[in-house]
Amino acid sequence: MGSRNASELNLISDTDVMIDILLRLPLKTLMGCKCVCKWWNNLISDPTFKSNYSRRNPQYYVSGFFLQNFLFLELRSELLFFPYEGQIDAAPEPSLSFIEDDKGVEGVRIEDSCNGLLLCSSFPGQEKHRPYYICKPTTKQYLPLPYLECRNVFSSTIAYDPNKSPHYKIVCICASYLSENHCQIKIFSPVTGSWKVSGKPFPVFDEGMLLNRGVFFNGILHWIGRRNLALRFDLEREVMLTMPMPPIPEGWTERKVRYFGESGGHLFLIETYGALTAGIDVKEMKSDYSGWFVKYHLNLDTVAFHSPGIRRNYKLAILHIAHQHVGDEDESFMVIHVPGEFVSFKLKDNTLKELQTNNQVNEDLGLWYSWEGVYPYSNTDCYL
Repeated sequence: MGSRNASELNLISDTDVMIDILLRLPLKTLMGCKCVCKWWNNLISDPTFKSNYSRRNPQYYVSGFFLQNFLFLELRSELLFFPYEGQIDAAPEPSLSFIEDDKGVEGVRIEDSCNGLLLCSSFPGQEKHRPYYICKPTTKQYLPLPYLECRNVFSSTIAYDPNKSPHYKIVCICASYLSENHCQIKIFSPVTGSWKVSGKPFPVFDEGMLLNRGVFFNGILHWIGRRNLALRFDLEREVMLTMPMPPIPEGWTERKVRYFGESGGHLFLIETYGALTAGIDVKEMKSDYSGWFVKYHLNLDTVAFHSPGIRRNYKLAILHIAHQHVGDEDESFMVIHVPGEFVSFKLKDNTLKELQTNNQVNEDLGLWYSWEGVYPYSNTDCYL
């Protein structure tokens, strides 16, 4: 017995063996192991271990999404969070109260989300003195970012892929001090702990650009507009490029965007012109950025039958598309906000079910959610 116990102790004390064991644990169990002893905490907190764990346990799936809305230019005191089916254990608390912010009157608002990280800022506040924070809600970790020297911030976006690097970046499009008609890209890296200027100032974009919702995947940030301009920024080369958009139908002066987002390595766009009774097309960008094609055509009769509000006026908001496969089966679905409830609409067979949030939705306030206020969340292992 004594010999066996000694052998077990030698096994446990072997760093390489312990690292191999920790690499095989689910994320929730791994986070709990940090509290067992100082040695385990140091192993799990090591940047090399985190990088190896992320590569060994890729988590492209979204465990749920935050919803945030404003009422008469005021921020709601609480957030909503919808966990996806089977991801209840990965759901963070729908609160950012752990961020110690003394600048915002209404607390903090979410600016962007990416693979388990949220970018937040004080709300409301003067742009020149607005604090920004990077945070992880499940562990209640947050880091104030250095002061961003800028007259005005048009876009603030997280770029983070734990399967390629353990480090995130924050990319902001700012008003240039050199000219009122030019913008400047600035990038924050936790490696240097500071902001850097990327490239030269460039002309101000079309007024219809939706810079408030940048979409990151495959090392590139993407923005679209309500007219004909769409942009992508290659972070590795730090080069801004354009990308094509579908033509705006004759008789319409601007693009009617109902959704723009990424899921499972696919970039999706939904536009609607006129009544929704004919259904909607979900378009996907080709991998070489040569154009868009129709991935799904959705018949909304099922949703309309389920909701009296839609039967009367076809009022709905498309919040998020989750592109996923189980084996060879396409299990992709779309989250929709209809009057009084939230539903999940399966794209393959047009079936739906009602979703439950872990907050009470007060429809009496007249709040209406859209894709621009949805922040997908993945409970990935990352450090700040």
